[in-house]
Amino acid sequence: MRLHFRALVAAGAFACVAPIAAQSQTDTALKLSTTIPQAASEFKAGVVDWTNYSFEAAASHFQAASKSDPNLGLARAMYAFIGGQITGELTQPQALAEADRAVADAAAHGNTNELLLATAYRESLRGNNESAGALFRAGSLLMPRDKIIALNGIAFPTSANNTMPALREFIAKNPDYPLGYNTLAYALWGQGDQAGAEQAAKRQVELNPNAPNPHDTYAEILQWNGKFPEATAEYTRATTLTPRFPEVYAGLAEVEALQGHYDQARAYLNQAIANAWSPPQKLNYMRQIAGTYVLQGNAPDAVAKQLEAVAAEAKAQQNQRAAAIAIAQEATVYGNIGNVSGAHQAIGTAKAINADVPWQVNFYAAMAHGLLKHWTPANQELAALKAKQAGDATVSDDMVAAAEGYLATQQGHPADALKILAAADTTSFVVMSRTAEAHAALGHTAEAARWNNKITSNYQLNLADFTAVNSRRRARSAK
Repeated sequence: MRLHFRALVAAGAFACVAPIAAQSQTDTALKLSTTIPQAASEFKAGVVDWTNYSFEAAASHFQAASKSDPNLGLARAMYAFIGGQITGELTQPQALAEADRAVADAAAHGNTNELLLATAYRESLRGNNESAGALFRAGSLLMPRDKIIALNGIAFPTSANNTMPALREFIAKNPDYPLGYNTLAYALWGQGDQAGAEQAAKRQVELNPNAPNPHDTYAEILQWNGKFPEATAEYTRATTLTPRFPEVYAGLAEVEALQGHYDQARAYLNQAIANAWSPPQKLNYMRQIAGTYVLQGNAPDAVAKQLEAVAAEAKAQQNQRAAAIAIAQEATVYGNIGNVSGAHQAIGTAKAINADVPWQVNFYAAMAHGLLKHWTPANQELAALKAKQAGDATVSDDMVAAAEGYLATQQGHPADALKILAAADTTSFVVMSRTAEAHAALGHTAEAARWNNKITSNYQLNLADFTAVNSRRRARSAK
């Protein structure tokens, strides 16, 4: 799956929603309250797609279910969760408004289990992970036949927790349940067990061969393991399955871009756009096309043109924040080629779009001024970025460290830059890239090469991540 881990505590819903007439009040699986057959049918179709991690298709079914029966609050809650937390087709305020109505409808018209789960999804949207987790765990006790609720009660295994034994116990009890292996594959990869991750992803395909996501997951793990032909084969298989899964074209683009086949990568991304489920998804693939030009290098005009297209599309979608960020990114392109007027104009345009200037605009403005060696405005933008960091939890600490480290190095203080960067996440591509740059400035050639190699030997690629793609380009060009 392109989501490399489950969003919050739940990226799933119910493994078995039995027909209404067949259920009794003592059932241990979800019983829908709706008496409208079309609503029940759409909800169940959404559940199937959700359990296959085909989230866009699932969202369309849950939305249809809530339209067929506006009182089916749980369907609305699940549509809100997917749209706001996973696919991005809803803004956060829109998703929360839908979720609030969903809970009210579930309370007024639904049953206890529907209300419990609708509330859990709303808490997830609100960022109240502990509350959401408690509600999902309560749901797993009330509905033990629904395996995915039990799986959602297990926090995604990381180095910071000890939930891998619980996940393995779940899989041992449910060895033929595909989703357990999806979680296991990404968890094992995160813990450095590449072979184990590949085996788990392959097992999911064996158990669920007719859904696109298992092939996408397996392909992604193969890609990360550097097995490009095998990854391409699995991604290609996924393109033949339903529902349509445009993310596999993004995967194919990643494999091609990693091999330097940029025209083919862009061709795949255009296929992704043609198959996109929503305008935000289309916008993301347009960003990825810009990423291919960045990675290709020596194509500033093409990068700038594509970023202008991204900004125009974002404006058409009423996404002023995305438009501002794309134009600010364009400023760094101009800064990199010494086009002072172009960089200054882009910064001004980005800031003028909305009075609430996104922190990313300050980041890219600092970088653009730094590239032009305009230290006073660069440091002013850094100060503005750090001020926002103090009061906004969404500001990336790693991006702040990268900007501060870059400016320190360029202004003759690479040793200070290393101290700043060492306090950040040293697995972040942009932090690794700026660390290599500081070592190079200090004459630490071997150490700089070691950091750059960490980037180039890592085949996890998100072409929409402008800073990460630039970091890969710099690392590759340093060799």
